[in-house]
Amino acid sequence: MRATLLLSRQDLSRLLDPASVIQAVEQGFRAYSRGDTVTPVRIQLELPDRHDVLLVMPCAVREPAALGTKLAAVYRGNAARGLPTVPSVYLLSDPDTGLPLAAMDGTYLTAIRTAAASAVATRVLARSDSEVLGIFGTGTLAEFHLRVLPVVRAFHRALVKGRTTEAAQRFVERLRADVPLDLRVAASADEVAAQADVIVTATTALEPLFDGRLVRPGTHVNAVGAFTPTTREVDGRLVARAILVADTHAGVRAEAGDLLLAIAEGAVGPEHLQAELGEILLGVKPGRRSADDITLFESVGAAFEDAVTARLAYERARAQAIGTPFSFW
Repeated sequence: MRATLLLSRQDLSRLLDPASVIQAVEQGFRAYSRGDTVTPVRIQLELPDRHDVLLVMPCAVREPAALGTKLAAVYRGNAARGLPTVPSVYLLSDPDTGLPLAAMDGTYLTAIRTAAASAVATRVLARSDSEVLGIFGTGTLAEFHLRVLPVVRAFHRALVKGRTTEAAQRFVERLRADVPLDLRVAASADEVAAQADVIVTATTALEPLFDGRLVRPGTHVNAVGAFTPTTREVDGRLVARAILVADTHAGVRAEAGDLLLAIAEGAVGPEHLQAELGEILLGVKPGRRSADDITLFESVGAAFEDAVTARLAYERARAQAIGTPFSFW
């Protein structure tokens, strides 16, 4: 019986480079929209009398074969404790036997695959001449987007808006030496909305972060933080102005408060969701039609993104003898 590999955050950082994860996740989007995965809408368990959530995300991918489950939690108060806001673990299983192949840090896995999904969307939907990146958030997801998105667009400058100016300053100072961009702390949310060519919302906000009327024609937005029907990062005005593209139709229609609350307000109808990213990649649906279009990638997260990324990490770990072998039995 083959031993199970334990892969830490440090192991995954050695195994997963952004370009390879972007490629794997893109293939995952294609497979999902072809019907070559089994990806249920995730199970959400909301803890009573609080906003914390437990998530269970299983998935099977046909080719290349992958099977696994992520157990994750979203605890908004963890940042003040010096802990990850989204702690999680991923269990990759053998598709032939069901036995565990690897247990790995799901927090790092989630961060890099989410940023990779946004990178695929940015490559497909953002204008090729995009130069200014706007980041809402100062956590792990924001950091990974700042590191990964420059793989697909030649950004020169990045504006960062945190919950507080002090948090944004600490974030910028910590990353300035590692990220080859002109990093600046934004004076306001409106400055980011009005100046950025590509915007990323990677927060745990419950309400819209900025006025959607300020977003310029031609902007692309990756909305990745809100994942429940009652939370949102962008307002109905922006949703109504944008070509709306989902990571998955099922996930966004069930969970994305950005869309669902806009529908409830009467800003848009259900038909406003125009395509899945995989459908655009396969040429089944159009994406951006003109330089003036505003495009919005609504990403609530899909289990196939985890599965293909975990499979890539495991294959490389075995090839490079990285990780700690252990046995449950």
